[in-house]
Amino acid sequence: MVRDSLTHLGSGESSYRYDSPSRDIMDVFSSPRPGRDFVIALECMEFTSLCPITGQPDYGEIDVVYVPDQLCIESKSLKLYLGAYRNHGAFHEDCVNSILDDIVAVCAPVFIRVIGDFNARGGIAIKPVAVNWGEDIDENRRGDVMEIVRSYDRFSRSKR
Repeated sequence: MVRDSLTHLGSGESSYRYDSPSRDIMDVFSSPRPGRDFVIALECMEFTSLCPITGQPDYGEIDVVYVPDQLCIESKSLKLYLGAYRNHGAFHEDCVNSILDDIVAVCAPVFIRVIGDFNARGGIAIKPVAVNWGEDIDENRRGDVMEIVRSYDRFSRSKR
């Protein structure tokens, strides 16, 4: 287990940054089942960033669904990372793609999908989706992984 690298969980203190999201904030730990494909879903119900043009706050939800390879994201560090967008100016589409890129950089998942469900501004709700596949994933495994993700999607929709 990559327990030595967990700097936020159990530390007794949290360092909050509100304007500089950086992948260095995220901690990872070893997958409890390397070699088995399974879904981890992380839902951030209170995501906030700033419009880069007007400086007005944008509110929304960020949903991260991923299939880990060797490493998993520690949830408290993800919370701190997402909180760092609070005073950061970026368009919704950039936020979602940056989140995906940073998670891929720290844990290299087999598959990841990041969805931003932002509150409407000016009568238009923006819902960007970004997807990434790990390297060297053959078509058979892609099909198996997508079936697991679809199963999760069906389950999560039934809970709403």
